[in-house]
Amino acid sequence: MRTYLLQDDNGQIQLTHSVAAGLDYSAVGPEHSYFKQTGRVEYVGVTDEEAVKAFETLSRSEGIIPALESSHALAYAIKLAATLPHDTTIVVTLSGRGDKDVESVAKFRGSML
Repeated sequence: MRTYLLQDDNGQIQLTHSVAAGLDYSAVGPEHSYFKQTGRVEYVGVTDEEAVKAFETLSRSEGIIPALESSHALAYAIKLAATLPHDTTIVVTLSGRGDKDVESVAKFRGSML
């Protein structure tokens, strides 16, 4: 099984950027490639802005500070919820802790702590 990676027209690995350090990587493991090829998963993306907004929303509404990596999943869940019936349950699991990311979010917003 091969892996997917971000590359330019010349086959060179592209630089990546994510507000979440754990997602700032240009490739995925072969197991994810397999899951995608077999149709077991669909991978989607969200912007840094959407992830930070989800980080802020959960922090303010529930007092839970999610890791920025998990905030990407939260951001997509918010998008997905808008397309589903109102009584649909969506489960998002959180990993890590977001207190380590508060300074990164402040910097992203152009604020100082």
